[in-house]
Amino acid sequence: MEIMHSIDDVDKSILFELDKNSRQSVKMLAKTLNLKRDTVAYRIKRMESESIIQGYYALIDYSKLGYTLVRQYFKFQNTSPEIEKQIIDYLVGLKSTLTVYSTEGSSDVAIGYLVHSLDEFDAILKSFLAKFKQYIYESNTSIFLEYVHFLRNYLVHMNARNTSAVGTGASQAVDFDDTDIAILKTLTEDAKTPLLEIANKLGLSSMAVSYRIKQLQKKQIILGYKALINSSFIGFEYYKIDLQLEQLGRIPELRSYITEHPNIIYEDRTIGGSDMEFDAELEDYDSFYALLDDIKTKFPGIIRTYKFYKARKIFKYKYLPE
Repeated sequence: MEIMHSIDDVDKSILFELDKNSRQSVKMLAKTLNLKRDTVAYRIKRMESESIIQGYYALIDYSKLGYTLVRQYFKFQNTSPEIEKQIIDYLVGLKSTLTVYSTEGSSDVAIGYLVHSLDEFDAILKSFLAKFKQYIYESNTSIFLEYVHFLRNYLVHMNARNTSAVGTGASQAVDFDDTDIAILKTLTEDAKTPLLEIANKLGLSSMAVSYRIKQLQKKQIILGYKALINSSFIGFEYYKIDLQLEQLGRIPELRSYITEHPNIIYEDRTIGGSDMEFDAELEDYDSFYALLDDIKTKFPGIIRTYKFYKARKIFKYKYLPE
């Protein structure tokens, strides 16, 4: 059972600002929130120590690096806890896996892969099935076109929304070199890493590192800097919701609704997935069903069927492949 920690509106405001730009200084954050610097620094350290904030990362558009994001759901059969652990350990050990987590609902595990080609993914899948096919009852594979990130407006009860869309088509690749990759890996592991530390690590000047980071941002390889927030520690559960629609022509209306909803934090635009997919952080099952009822009320007859899962445990969460 997850431990829920007590946070107040000031903590939530700090979390919101770090989710918006986790690389900003404590001084800048304090100025934005009209708080004392020491107050902000203390609260951040407390939330880090309590694992409410689990890290900071650079949001990368993988397509600019030549990667395609592939998602897979598995439903198990004839397994035991021991066998499921073997499967999870195998998936976590793959260099190509970006995310691996167990789920409750329509699937048992969800995996994200970053690959340079579908042939590469096909080889990875065949190797996996050679070992574990007898334990897979059902699988579903989708290719991401875009992965749209929204700010966590529910933390501060805001309506205006900023978005960052992560593309996944390798045709959008831009120029980069090994030094750029080294900088990206550092910033995806800890977006707060100081320029001087990165410079010393790479044998460059701070000015050279600063220039390269600005170029990575200009090329939209780096889309922003976010905080890895454990929402379950502050009273929210992670739901992934997939809708099959009766009226595809109304997707733009539904997309506007999703964009404006404060608890919806991602939209997934895929090939091979559902007509409309989004991820929400909600207080409980009642809040989940209230969200569905609200959609049904505002868009009568639009939903044909739906599936959902609730995230149980994250086993791997990386932002660049090894």
